[in-house]
Amino acid sequence: MHDNSATSVADPGVRSKSDDVVPSAATRPGRLPVMTPAEWRRRLLHILPGFLPLLLWYIPHHDPLSWDCRLWLALIIGSIGVGTALKYQQIARRGETMNAACILGYAVPVFLLLMLMPAHAELGLTVLAVLAIGDGSATLGGMILQGPRLPWNRDKSWSGLLCFLVLGSVWSSLIYWGEIRPVVPFSVAFVCAGTATLVAGICESLDSRINDNVRVGVAASVVVVAMHWLMVGF
Repeated sequence: MHDNSATSVADPGVRSKSDDVVPSAATRPGRLPVMTPAEWRRRLLHILPGFLPLLLWYIPHHDPLSWDCRLWLALIIGSIGVGTALKYQQIARRGETMNAACILGYAVPVFLLLMLMPAHAELGLTVLAVLAIGDGSATLGGMILQGPRLPWNRDKSWSGLLCFLVLGSVWSSLIYWGEIRPVVPFSVAFVCAGTATLVAGICESLDSRINDNVRVGVAASVVVVAMHWLMVGF
């Protein structure tokens, strides 16, 4: 599920500091990497889990989440993680080996929030939305839209960052608003989830050797919990 905001410039034959090198054969002179079949599979695997929270809207469940519900969620998260590890070569970029941090950074923050804060499932699901849709769309935006690089990280683009912030904030706010009980105004949901997306997007865009899933997951978790406490309370 690893995807480092697809805003990176491929360096032929060399892995970038953020492990998001795309094969040089898939690049064009003077442009960011373009999508390959493996990269499309990678994007789908990264983004599709972001739609799982919609299932809870139509499946009756207790608030707080029952142990049965938490067990099912844990099995789903674990199955996706194990499946990704076993089939990683089908989504790997050239010369890339599996990095456990890219899978754990995606799954662990969501898992911990759902297990430790079952009365506030909206928090874990919001982090999942930020990781899946925000981070995932950043990659698509950077590779497809191209555009100028970020001044603080020349390996990433404005188009990728803006896709992260716009799509990530809208989807995470919708997920937060749809799950929280009692219901709050959408404006409150947008402040909580949108702020988490903003901070996570900035953290993702930094020039860092820490895997981007770890940065995004941790940042989104800390901020959405803090904003929920400030805006709604526990």
